[in-house]
Amino acid sequence: MLSIYKVHTMSDNLPNLATFNEMMGECFRLNRSLVDVAQQLTDGMGVTGTQWGVLGAFGQDEVPGTVAKTARQMGLARQSVQRIADVLADKKLINYLPSLEDKRAQLVEVTTTGRTLLTELEQRQQVWIQSIAGSYCDADIDAVIRLVKIIRQQIDKEYS
Repeated sequence: MLSIYKVHTMSDNLPNLATFNEMMGECFRLNRSLVDVAQQLTDGMGVTGTQWGVLGAFGQDEVPGTVAKTARQMGLARQSVQRIADVLADKKLINYLPSLEDKRAQLVEVTTTGRTLLTELEQRQQVWIQSIAGSYCDADIDAVIRLVKIIRQQIDKEYS
């Protein structure tokens, strides 16, 4: 007997490989565009876009954290974040503090100068966001965030 109902298998829910590859390519291009925008937003501010990203990550914590913790949160190698942190310290945007828990891992505290810079950069970023984001509704943005998180978590789980 033939059924008029199609049995759905897991493979029915998979996207076409070409579609998924196209999405990956767009993500790479988006990343490049965002890096370029970060460079433009930091122009004349004394830091690079990458330095701003790390400074901002340190600035998110209410209490000073370690370079290793921040690197894990950012999904970057500790050594990369350490090199940037050293530059930020030279620019007096962060201070290293001794850690009572781990003598080898210093804590990182954003200075008043660093917080002021972050505030100025966040204001520049808000102007840019308003110029871009007005074309999209929250539901669309939320859907993209969910999908990107799911894919990133799956990749982290399977390949990290």
